[in-house]
Amino acid sequence: MNYPSTTGKKLIALAGNPNVGKSVFFNYLSKVYVDVSNYPGTTVEITSAPLGNENENILIQDTPGIYGVSSFNDEERVARDIILYADIVINIVSAISLDRDLFLTKQLIDMGKPMILAINQMDEAKSLGLNINIEKLSELLGIPVFSTIAITGEGMEEIKNAIYPLSSSIEKKGKVDPILKNELTEILPLVSNQAEALLLLEGDLVIAERHNIEPRNKRSELYSQRRKEVNDLIEEVTLYKNKKERFLTKVSNILIDPLWGGIVAIFIAYLFLYQLLGVWVGSNLIEVTEGKIMNVYYEPFVRENTSQIFPVEIRRGYKIFVFQNGFLKDKEQYKTLVEDREVNKSIKDEYFFGPSDYIENTKSAPTKLTNNLYSATGTILSGKYGILTLTVTYLLGLLFPLVLAFYMALAVLEDSGYLPRLAVLIDGLLSRIGMNGRAIIPLILGLGCVTMASVTTRLLSTKREKIIAMTILGFAIPCSAQLGVIQTLLAKSGGLSSWLIWLSVIGSVLVLTGYVMNKYLPGKVTPLLIDLPPLRIPRLKNIYYKTKTKVMFFMTEAVGAFFFAAFIVGCMQVTGLLQKVIKIFEPIVMDLLHLPKEVSISFILGMVRRDFGAFGLTELAMTPAQVTVASVVLTLFVPCIATVSVMAKEQSWKVAAGIWISSIVLAVSIGSVLAIILSA
Repeated sequence: MNYPSTTGKKLIALAGNPNVGKSVFFNYLSKVYVDVSNYPGTTVEITSAPLGNENENILIQDTPGIYGVSSFNDEERVARDIILYADIVINIVSAISLDRDLFLTKQLIDMGKPMILAINQMDEAKSLGLNINIEKLSELLGIPVFSTIAITGEGMEEIKNAIYPLSSSIEKKGKVDPILKNELTEILPLVSNQAEALLLLEGDLVIAERHNIEPRNKRSELYSQRRKEVNDLIEEVTLYKNKKERFLTKVSNILIDPLWGGIVAIFIAYLFLYQLLGVWVGSNLIEVTEGKIMNVYYEPFVRENTSQIFPVEIRRGYKIFVFQNGFLKDKEQYKTLVEDREVNKSIKDEYFFGPSDYIENTKSAPTKLTNNLYSATGTILSGKYGILTLTVTYLLGLLFPLVLAFYMALAVLEDSGYLPRLAVLIDGLLSRIGMNGRAIIPLILGLGCVTMASVTTRLLSTKREKIIAMTILGFAIPCSAQLGVIQTLLAKSGGLSSWLIWLSVIGSVLVLTGYVMNKYLPGKVTPLLIDLPPLRIPRLKNIYYKTKTKVMFFMTEAVGAFFFAAFIVGCMQVTGLLQKVIKIFEPIVMDLLHLPKEVSISFILGMVRRDFGAFGLTELAMTPAQVTVASVVLTLFVPCIATVSVMAKEQSWKVAAGIWISSIVLAVSIGSVLAIILSA
C-alpha cells in the first residue's frame, strides 16, 4: 500500500470506537469521490478521499472502529498502520460513553500524535442530563477539543476550519505522564517514532518483529494507569444534573432481557416479515403496482407495439387472430381485431408470438405461426418470459416495492439502535451454533442481499465463524425480493399457518446447520464485544438516505442480471431446451415434491437470481400445501451466481461449491418430507 507520506500527500486519519459517527465525519470532510479498497493482506475495507474541494494533497482516511491501537485482529492492525503514518489524527468520541472512548484518546496522546478531539452526540448527552466541560477537558489533555452533533452538522465546520488550512495549534501533541515520557525517551532510539515506542512497551509483537526487538511486557501496567487517568478526567469534566433513568433506558433493558426481549423480537419478526412484506406490501401494494399498473396497462401496451412488426397470434375467448407478419402487414385483419375489441370489451387478449409461447399448454399449440427467427425474437422480447414484459413487470411492479419496504424497515431498526440489542439478546443462541451475537448483522443483512451479507462476514473474528455464517446464508437466508415474494405467496394462500410452517422449517435448518458445523469444525466461539448505542427515535433524514443508498445499490446490481436471465430463458424457450430441462426436473418436482412441473422453471431461474426464481411461483395455480412446500424448497435452494462468486472470493471455490451442492440436496430432501407430511 502506498501511504500518503510516500506520495507527498498529508494524511489525516479518523479514529474512534465503533458507533461514534466516524462515517458522518468522513462524508462531511471529504470530497464527493470516495475510494474504497481492501487493506493489503486483509479483507478489511478502508475508505479514503481528498479533504475538501481545494487541495488534492491532503488525504482523509477512515479507520475501522477500535477500542485501542494494537495488533489483536485485522481491524486493529489496519487502524494501527494508518494511525502510525498519519500526520494528524481526528479522534471522535461519544459524549454518552466518554469514560470508555477516552481510553483510546489517551493512548493516541501517549503515541505522540498531533490530534483533534471531537466529542460527538452532544444532543444525546444533554437529554441524559450530562454536561461536559469542553474547555477544561482541552486544558487537561493538552489538545484542541470540539463538541459536535454530526448528524445535524453542528460543530463540523469548526473541525474543518481547524484542519484546513493545517493549524499550528494541532502540532500540540497532548500531555503525556512524565514517568511514561521518560520510558518512551529511553526506548525511542530503537524504533522509528514515539508511537511505535509506546506499542513496543505495550508488548505489540508485530512492532517488535518489525524492528527485531524483544517486546516489553508493560501492557497491564500501562492500561491500568491509563484507566485511572481517564476516570480522573471524567470526574473533573462531567456533571450530571439529572441522574433519573430515562424511559428509553428502561426500554433498552427490556429489549435485552431473555424473556421479554425474545417476545419483542418475535413480534418484530411477525410485523416485519409477515405483516409488512407479506400483507401490506406483498398483497395490498403489489396488487396495485403489479396487478393493475404493470399487468393492465404496461404489458398490453408493450405487446401491442411489439405485435406491429413481429408474428403474433391473439386469442380472444374462442376467436383467434393470426398475424404472420405483424399488424402493419395485415391491416384488414387488424381492423377486424379492433372492432371485436370495441364490441367485447370484457374479453382479455392473449398474445402468442410463436409456438414456444405455448410451453405450458402443448395441447393448444398453434398451427399457423411459423417457428422462425423472426417469431422467436418476438417471443424473447414480449412473450411469456419476455425481457420487455415479465422482466420489467417484475423489477418495477414487484421487486422495487418489496426491496424499498425491506430496506426502509431495516433502516428504522438500525437507526433506532435495536440491532445491537438484538445481537446481545441472541448471543446465547448463536454461541451454540458456532458464532457470537455479532453474526446477527450479516444474517439480517442477508435478508436484504445475501451477496452483500457474504461480504460483511468479514466483521466476524475467525475463519471458522465466517464459514459457518456463509453456510447459513447459503442455506437458510432468503434475500429481500425472494423473501417478499414468498411472504406474499404464503399470506395469500395458506395465511398465518403456512407462514408459521415455513418459518419453523427455515429456523430449524438454520439452527441445525450451525449446530452440526459448530460440533465438527475445529475451534471455539469468540466472546461478544459490542457497543450498545442509545435508543433513539429514528430520524427521517437518516432513514431516507440509508434506504435510498441500499435500494439503488440493489437495483443497480439486479437489473443487468435480471435482463440476462430473461434473455437466457427466452432463448431456451424458443429452442425447445426449456421444455427438455423441465422434463429432466419432472421426477423431482412432481414425484418427490408433489408440485406442478412448471416449478422447474423457478429452479432454473433461481440459479441465476434467487428472487427471479421466486417470481415464477406467482404465475402458477397451487394449493396452500404446494405453496408452502415450494416456498421452503426455493428458500433453501442454491445461492445465486453472484453469491457463490463472493463466497469463493472470501473463502475458496471448494467452500462455495460445497455450499452450492449441499443446498440442492438439503432443499429437495426437506421439501420431499414436508410434501409427504402436508399431503397426509
